[in-house]
Amino acid sequence: MRRRKFLTSSLFFGASTALLMMDKRAVFASNPADIPIQSQLDPLFMFTAATFLPYVGSYFLTHNARGQAVALKLLKAVPFEARNTITSKALQTNSFSLLFLSDKRLPTSTSIYKLDHPALGEFNLFLTSSTGKRGELFYEAVFNHVS
Repeated sequence: MRRRKFLTSSLFFGASTALLMMDKRAVFASNPADIPIQSQLDPLFMFTAATFLPYVGSYFLTHNARGQAVALKLLKAVPFEARNTITSKALQTNSFSLLFLSDKRLPTSTSIYKLDHPALGEFNLFLTSSTGKRGELFYEAVFNHVS
């Protein structure tokens, strides 16, 4: 490794470490008081894994490119739990993921879909797609809220 590259890498590593040692909220997220009221009124702001657990096995509706309804079956809601914390001052998050199964493919031109559920209402959700070993269509949403 060249000396110049080593020094540059060391400088960037040191600067990023210094940022992490500072107030974690300033680096990773805004202070909750700084979150605009419009964002706080969005149902996504209040959702937790516990919100979705009673609805595992139920269907959420969205629409394909032709406007036809597509049913997404909620297979699981999985809370994320950090295994190791670096320090006791580590930023606490309320993270979880949702896994849906679909019988029809959603348009690939977008990743944000408007979902509708009888109990939870209408909300927009960023979904990523994947295909199972037997050709199943899966869609996943990941939530990462700062506690």
